[in-house]
Amino acid sequence: MRTQDDPRNRQRGVAAVEFALVLPLLLTLVMGAIDWGWFFFIDQVVTNCAREGARAGTVLAPPPTSTAAKAQDAAQQASLDFLERAHFARQGVVASFTTVGGTDAISVTVTYPAGSLTGLLSNVMPANARATAVMRWQ
Repeated sequence: MRTQDDPRNRQRGVAAVEFALVLPLLLTLVMGAIDWGWFFFIDQVVTNCAREGARAGTVLAPPPTSTAAKAQDAAQQASLDFLERAHFARQGVVASFTTVGGTDAISVTVTYPAGSLTGLLSNVMPANARATAVMRWQ
């Protein structure tokens, strides 16, 4: 028969208390990994979207065959199509004609809302993923 002073009785429930103390830290780590993984995924899609759009704007024939407006439209449309193929909303794409070092270029900037997927780190996560690609128009 066990008495109240038995050492095995004093250890009862210790594992549950230890788990309750470690659980918030464990959940923060897991949710943080999910949130940052989601943000980096969106960031890579946005970066590739900007590159794809800039490339599409630069492969058009140079002036006088094509105009800067046609190149901008091609870049913007290619970026929006890339977002759609990635199953993202078609938004946040700005294509513009620019000059870099005396050479005509197409610049595509994509800003896409990222935020927190789990909601746990919403005040720490960046609100938007943003990428800019500039390529010479040859």
